[in-house]
Amino acid sequence: MDSLTVLALGALALYLLACWWWPYAACGRCKGAGRHRSPTGKAFRQCRRCKGSGRRVRLGRRLFEAARGKS
Repeated sequence: MDSLTVLALGALALYLLACWWWPYAACGRCKGAGRHRSPTGKAFRQCRRCKGSGRRVRLGRRLFEAARGKS
């Protein structure tokens, strides 16, 4: 096999291992804070995307769960 293919498969294996070990990542919209601030910075509300948790399930973890047959 080509060395680039072996390298890509190794990187994919490491990414899937990381998704298994750390299934959550910071929410992209609120950057992990769980809330959005008002333009003045004095008030805030919960992030709609993560529902205030500041976390989201990573894409690799969603694919891992789909392969196992869970939704």
